[in-house]
Amino acid sequence: MTGRRGVWVALCWVGLLAASPARGEDKPRYAPPPAWVDVAPIPSIAASTDGSPIQILLEDTQTRLGADEDVIYAEAAVRILSPQGLAAMATIAPAWNPDTQTLTLHRLVVLRGDKTIDLLEGGKNVTVLRRETNLEAATLDGQLTATLQPEGLRVGDIVDFAMSVTKRDPVFQGRSDTVMAIRHAGVAGRVRLRAIWSEAKPIRWRATEGLPTPRVTRANGMTELVVDATNLAAPKAPLQAPARFADVAELEISQFQSWEEVSALMAPLYVKAAALAAGSPLLTEADRIRRASGDPKIRAEAALRLAQDQVHYVFLGMNFGGYVPADADVTWSRRFGDCKGKTALLLALLHGVGVEAEPALVSTALGDGLDQRLPSLAVFDHVFVRARIGPKVYWLDATRSGDRDLDDIPVPAFHWVLPIRASAAALERIEPPPLSEPGFESLERLDASGGFDAPAPAHLERIYRGDTAVIWRLSLDSLGRADAERGLKEQWRQWNAWIEPLSVSYAYDDAHHLMRLTMDGTAKMDWTRNGDVREFDIADSSLGFIAAFDREPGPRVDAPYAVNYPSYDRWTVRIVLPGKGAGFSLAGAPANVDTTIAARRYQRWARLDDGVATMVAEERGLAPEFAAADAPAAAAALRDLYRFNVVVRSPAASDAAGDDLLPAAPPRTAADYSLRGAAYLAHRDFDRAIADFSEAARLEPGVAKPLYDRGAARFEKGQDILALQDFDQVLRLAPRDTLAMTARGDLYMARGERALAEKDYAAALRLAPDPRTVLERRAAAHERAGLFEAEVRDDDAMIALAHEPGARPGLLNARCWARAEWGHELAPALTDCDMALSLLPGAADILDSRGLVNLRLARFKEAIEDYDAALAQSPNRAGSLFGRGLAQLGLSQKVEGRADLAAARTLSPTIDAEFARYGVRGPAAGGP
Repeated sequence: MTGRRGVWVALCWVGLLAASPARGEDKPRYAPPPAWVDVAPIPSIAASTDGSPIQILLEDTQTRLGADEDVIYAEAAVRILSPQGLAAMATIAPAWNPDTQTLTLHRLVVLRGDKTIDLLEGGKNVTVLRRETNLEAATLDGQLTATLQPEGLRVGDIVDFAMSVTKRDPVFQGRSDTVMAIRHAGVAGRVRLRAIWSEAKPIRWRATEGLPTPRVTRANGMTELVVDATNLAAPKAPLQAPARFADVAELEISQFQSWEEVSALMAPLYVKAAALAAGSPLLTEADRIRRASGDPKIRAEAALRLAQDQVHYVFLGMNFGGYVPADADVTWSRRFGDCKGKTALLLALLHGVGVEAEPALVSTALGDGLDQRLPSLAVFDHVFVRARIGPKVYWLDATRSGDRDLDDIPVPAFHWVLPIRASAAALERIEPPPLSEPGFESLERLDASGGFDAPAPAHLERIYRGDTAVIWRLSLDSLGRADAERGLKEQWRQWNAWIEPLSVSYAYDDAHHLMRLTMDGTAKMDWTRNGDVREFDIADSSLGFIAAFDREPGPRVDAPYAVNYPSYDRWTVRIVLPGKGAGFSLAGAPANVDTTIAARRYQRWARLDDGVATMVAEERGLAPEFAAADAPAAAAALRDLYRFNVVVRSPAASDAAGDDLLPAAPPRTAADYSLRGAAYLAHRDFDRAIADFSEAARLEPGVAKPLYDRGAARFEKGQDILALQDFDQVLRLAPRDTLAMTARGDLYMARGERALAEKDYAAALRLAPDPRTVLERRAAAHERAGLFEAEVRDDDAMIALAHEPGARPGLLNARCWARAEWGHELAPALTDCDMALSLLPGAADILDSRGLVNLRLARFKEAIEDYDAALAQSPNRAGSLFGRGLAQLGLSQKVEGRADLAAARTLSPTIDAEFARYGVRGPAAGGP
């Protein structure tokens, strides 16, 4: 029901925030709806019984595009269905910017039977809060919030709220530019989008896929555009798709006739802002740079360094800060500025030293697919500089930190830019190439020459390049050397709990944007006994992941899948082996891998030379997306790749006979073989386990248990067909064996054969004495496959069957998390997490789940609070760090957000893929 400006969070400016302060008001007005509004009746609909806490009866958004102002009217009527719904309606808080907007509150009433209760009372119950004093977030946005807290609400009440916002922005010079969209949760009784404008106003509009067919009428010199639907579930964007496929069910409306018109509108603002006054200190700085070198590249580097290092970033979204850049001289005198002010300052310096440069607009959120949209000014949320030196173009961002050599600055992943110039501007495509060297490297040297159980001297390094290196430098420089090293020592313990750090150090290479963290310590290596040998699993050899590329039916279901791009990571492990490596071998997986799956290249090699085992693994993004048609094969290939690590295996060891995890006496009976097979399986010695289970099955033909055990071992080994044959044979011998049915369902689901999997799960549920075990297995399989709605329904069933009070917090949290992954039923998800926390206060897992729900609801402040609380208990949570980083970026906290994302990617190199599984993506590593 909201338009573009209410949906998209601007990182550098907010599209509504630039005008003369005389035009808006800092207090709401109270009045009936304007005469042009067609007030809709609230549909008479029976109360929903689907378990949701609230029921949307009406969502109505109407826009009037005028000669010098636009007005947006919005009304929502919601029925409260449960006590949790009361919490959801506890606060109504519309926000506006008084510099360019006027907020009018029309109605806040409760409909209770035949009674109508006025909660607005002419503003008696309204509190206005100012939100812009958030300097720690480097943000000054000028926003006000009208806070209404309805009192006395009851289950069954219908809350009806209507308001309008009048927008006047002289920067637009009378042009209109907005988007309306259908974004509600659940099913709404009636949804309407309506826009009207004078035929004298050259409006263009575009409806995206998933939107009900608009109706256009013309009468009395006015055009009316209406989308009207009943009993509507909002269409959902395809999961894990590139950003250009996310604009489902949108209605774009724009008076701009071309992107050139948008550019020309902004050009005079930057010409003025970059002009320096006579005697300006910046003229002195430019003269100093000119005299220091005649090389234009060196001059540009010096100008960029001055703009980045001497003027810190503060977002200014009030007064003329929304679209209008502060003058370069003003920004220099303040020594702070936002992207617009810092860009103007950098332009002034570059022009002063003879470098050709112009500003360029970008959308950090909507860049992919910008060329498919109507020309718009409101889509842009960032501006930087395009400089040309000879034949080469450089993209210079004054809000970044630490850029030194222009050739090291990456091409930003914004997809499209709009140069700002007086004429002849058009969208231009920019895409970064694949990385040529790793952005992250891990080096690990372990000396196990003293024996399997002796402490092993260890030397570890982590190397970061590009923006992540700069973030590390800024973070460590904010501490004293001693505090930084104490903090790093604890960080190394979290990264490698099995290694005790004795000394740590760090060094930053300013010329090459490279941070090197080092640690020396002693390792307790886990040389696991596997029969009569010892094995060390090289964890860093893991490649691939458990991919879930399934999508529910809906618009653009055949859209390609997005890839974390550009990215490039490398892991190297070297192990000095006991006994100079005599008799050692590599096991567990094909040591050498070189394959491209889902637009990523996976490489690994391992070898034994002169008593040293060496493993090198790499993952590299080659393109930003891959075709949906390739997804099933890619999921299977990634799963197979992920299944096995490289394992260093010793020769037969004399001390293995004392292993108390294996039966002491040689097996003689089927039970003996099954017992030893189970021990081998626990040690992941699949070949020996399969051999023992086979012998048990031979000794006891017609008994299902050894066949089931052998099927489980074969499934773990990756022998899907043989495992399936074993489970089939079990079910021929014992047709009511629900364990085998469930296991076969898991196997089918892992192979992408969902219909067969669901058939087995359904049969197991009918036969199981306690269906909760089957439901739990099925929910886990649905989650691994990315079938989040099905996972939620499994959680529903488990909660309905749960009678033990101790089980409810975990089940409620599981459903909260599943709904958060799914991205739907978010209001009920909040209720689930709140109830779980009331039963288990302060639980980190539940706080992390609620953080994701708040993130998906764009409640960034609340998400950060939840993630802070979770991380206070468990600082090593990669998911919480990643979610908090995204929430911080949503609040324009760029430095903090980038730092959290970098830390999360360091802790878990697959964290981007994990979040992308449920459609949540962060900016590419190394991006702005």
